[in-house]
Amino acid sequence: MGHGPALPRQLDQDTALDLGRQLCELSAHVQAAQAELALRLAAFDEGTGWGGAGIRSCPHWLSIQAGLDYHTSADLLRVGHALAELPLIRQAFSAGQLSLDKVRALLRVATAADEEVWLELAVNADAAQLVRICREVRRSMDADAPGQAEELVARRGLWTRVREDGLHRLVALLPPEDAGLVTAALEAVARSQALPPRPEAEDVWAGRRSDALLAVCEHALGSAPEELVGAPGAVQMVVHVDVGVLTGDQPDGRCHLEDGTPIAAEVARRLGCDADIVAIAEKDGLPIDVGRKKRLFTPRQRRALQARDRTCRFPGCPVPASRTRGHHIEEWWLGGRTDIANGLSLCNGHHGRLHEGAFRVQRVAKGELRFETPDGVEIAPPRRPALDTKTGGAARLRRQHRERGDNHYIADVFADAAYDARTRADP
Repeated sequence: MGHGPALPRQLDQDTALDLGRQLCELSAHVQAAQAELALRLAAFDEGTGWGGAGIRSCPHWLSIQAGLDYHTSADLLRVGHALAELPLIRQAFSAGQLSLDKVRALLRVATAADEEVWLELAVNADAAQLVRICREVRRSMDADAPGQAEELVARRGLWTRVREDGLHRLVALLPPEDAGLVTAALEAVARSQALPPRPEAEDVWAGRRSDALLAVCEHALGSAPEELVGAPGAVQMVVHVDVGVLTGDQPDGRCHLEDGTPIAAEVARRLGCDADIVAIAEKDGLPIDVGRKKRLFTPRQRRALQARDRTCRFPGCPVPASRTRGHHIEEWWLGGRTDIANGLSLCNGHHGRLHEGAFRVQRVAKGELRFETPDGVEIAPPRRPALDTKTGGAARLRRQHRERGDNHYIADVFADAAYDARTRADP
């Protein structure tokens, strides 16, 4: 009879710290070796040493001689060739300061003119955050490229695969505006009370959206419509657009869906023709509103709160604001106003913990918030990039965005700084 897996041995603090230092040192050596391998592979690829009878390419040769599969070989070759034009990133990679994952992310956005800007971000950000920021910047750069909207529509599709355990995997590729509509519809149904009871899923919210997809399909089949028709107003999709984009006065203004996905200006203008417009007044880039003598936040106030907060405001909580509830900082029954200035978004878990007394929220200077334990100890957010930078654009980061880890804002700032660097290099 088996005894199950052995429990990990408990390490004392000094041993754990020493092991952590060893792991970091070993990781730096591995990163430096990967840099050397990528650079040598690129040099080897430029020559003809890999040629021979039946050898189709350098990755094919590497698959046979070095035991690397085609994907790994092609990836390393791409990195090695690209580093020839990026000396600062190449030097940091070779010194073990950057991982292969970080370098791959940087290659999506960096050029010889602006690599100093991106290197500063890469050194201070964790790998997951850097990947997200570079991906968003790349999507923003591509959003208004000529023919980009048509290309995304042409690449759309939906595929199904059967897994070994019998579950079916649905994979869909959709243009941003279509994906936003589908997501909004599924989340609207998932939040409703119309779904029939089913066993709880491992991932509760993913399970709810799966049930919502099934309910939507059953409803469509049950209705048996003669033709498909749109239902304006039945589902609300939030699109953030600078007014100048709609009027044409600012064609390069910001256009993005609620989750930060950039969309082309032409798509934003088309959606604006078909949608109800909900105006949200802003000051210094943040939504504001006037107080109302009602206890519950109105739908418009909730939309403004979500537009401002983007996620649950508890430090480091990634739950999207669309899945949170509005909370009065100064309680309503103690005289607190039901307005944007006195509201914040909290997910169900943190909202419940707040009312249980696990932490409290205090106002500090300039309208910022401080989360602290009942005995007054500040609850610090996870480590974020040290963005006190020499580059002009990044220096504009406000403290509240650093604390909340607003990747959309950080992406905008570094994209602006990179644009300034490229402009200076090539007036």
